Amino acid sequence: MDNDLYSGTHAQRLGGDESGSVPVKDPDTYIMSAAMIEDADHAHVRSQLMDERMDGESKVHWHRSNDSRRQNLSELLQSFPFLGVAVVHHETGASDRRHRRKCLETLLPLLEHYGCGSVTLESRGGQDQSDLHILQDFHSRRTVRGPLRLQHALGRNEPALWIADTLCGAVTQHRIGNTEYLSPLLGMLDIVEI
Repeated sequence: MDNDLYSGTHAQRLGGDESGSVPVKDPDTYIMSAAMIEDADHAHVRSQLMDERMDGESKVHWHRSNDSRRQNLSELLQSFPFLGVAVVHHETGASDRRHRRKCLETLLPLLEHYGCGSVTLESRGGQDQSDLHILQDFHSRRTVRGPLRLQHALGRNEPALWIADTLCGAVTQHRIGNTEYLSPLLGMLDIVEI
């Protein structure tokens, strides 16, 4: 993976998404991922992803996809110039809020290290404010040291979020024994388990 490409010298789009794992096969596990795309590549990536939407779909969504489409999405992502990061948090009995906080505690400083100044997460409506409070707390405790900004967007409006969603899905499937989706992406993705 060419981390030098993401040294902060170029403008980037960064989309992040989250997913619980499969409760029966991988209980108490939560995954957050992010995909960094250079602004110069964003229009091409956006166009390719828009073409992947099925009739009636406002966005590409891993959970609603069958096995064949998931394989196609993994192969499509392999052709994109992006750097992905996935954080996997496993803690027995943890609430989604705690899982999310712990993932963000690892993910945001890592993204800052890669030179990201702004992160866009998929909007969860009224829960978005909680993410902003978490970032404020991280700034106060200097977990995040720079001027990293956090914003939210509707999934249908930001295709970088669709990449993050696919990464979460591929990592989840890998964790329960279906390795075919993640294998093509391993050179483009850092996975951190906490």
